[in-house]
Amino acid sequence: MPISKMQREYLDNANKRWCIKSGATRSGKTYIDTLCVIPKRIRARIGKPGLAVILGVTKSTIERNVLEPMRDIWGTALVGEINSQNICYLFGEKVYCLGAEKVSQVSKLRGSSIKYCYGDEVADWSKEVFEILKSRLDKPYSCFDGSLNPQGPNHWLKKFIDNKELDIYVQKYTIFDNPFLDPDIVRDMCREYEGSVYYQRYILGEWALAEGLVYPMFSREKHVFTGPVEKRAGARYFVSLDYGTVNPFAGGVYEISGGKVRKIREIHHDGRKSGRLDNEEYYKIMCDAIGNIPIEGIIIDPSAAGFIETIKKHGRYIARAANNDVLNGIQELTKYLNYGLYSVHESCVETIKEFQSYSWDDKSEEDAVIKQNDHHMDADRYLIYTVARQLNKWVI
Repeated sequence: MPISKMQREYLDNANKRWCIKSGATRSGKTYIDTLCVIPKRIRARIGKPGLAVILGVTKSTIERNVLEPMRDIWGTALVGEINSQNICYLFGEKVYCLGAEKVSQVSKLRGSSIKYCYGDEVADWSKEVFEILKSRLDKPYSCFDGSLNPQGPNHWLKKFIDNKELDIYVQKYTIFDNPFLDPDIVRDMCREYEGSVYYQRYILGEWALAEGLVYPMFSREKHVFTGPVEKRAGARYFVSLDYGTVNPFAGGVYEISGGKVRKIREIHHDGRKSGRLDNEEYYKIMCDAIGNIPIEGIIIDPSAAGFIETIKKHGRYIARAANNDVLNGIQELTKYLNYGLYSVHESCVETIKEFQSYSWDDKSEEDAVIKQNDHHMDADRYLIYTVARQLNKWVI
């Protein structure tokens, strides 16, 4: 199978204790590992003391990103399944496959020597897990191969990679380093992340700081529509809400049709300015905004247990807790904005104001938004990440 110049360089030069490929998504980092690197490292250490380990964010991501592609190349006889003891047999060796998002997931590593570890999506691990790993690679022949997409320049892993005193080999990839990637895919991915911090990270492979506006690509000309709003045949309608008592009760009515999301009505009550309300009063505000629109479901802040119970009590609508994954939700809404698949009616004035001020917290060591005037941004993110991305997989 053909390999790229960068992949060839890794095979020739990755002979350190720590070998890391950092850079853009879809740039060929993991492919060369599943084709050559992991089999070679495991086979070279068969019979030697110590554990062989694959660490990923979760066991599911290990299966999706590492084991399934390896099975496609090498077959099920050489690449097994993860069993109930978190063990997978690879090329005749017992390999522990563990999630690295939380320390509790890798408690088996405490007190164990590791002869080889492969790390997937290393920048998304818990720092404590990585510290445990460092102390366990204690054999003269122990080594680590890892791949990652870069995050912010203050990330704990960036500091490790930049340590010149370590026995470490680091390669940086851009998306353009993969000559086998379809040019149309490259074009589409560049468009998805254009104008955002994710372009610098996932396209150019930079450890870029999340700063300034979260959605700098938002514009009135492209994303705000005017005129009367009427029910459209074939469209599906949802409500999404960010619940607040002192903070605003915010959200809106959304239309999904032909892969596009339109926020057609805004729901907004500011408890600080207009007085606190109880759940029954909030329910009435929501129903007044809905009117006669046929709503399929109410997507709501998962912490709003009381209001969810109020919705269920009335039995008119189905309530569903939102997926509150902030960073992945922001990435998804970024795609919708860049593709022109999200728009908001001119009457949704609070939403438009938030888009124009919603900002990254550049003082945070990790990616974080400034938690001010962000309630409609939360509601929009809930709708996009919980509902729209599932309905529109054929679009994005």
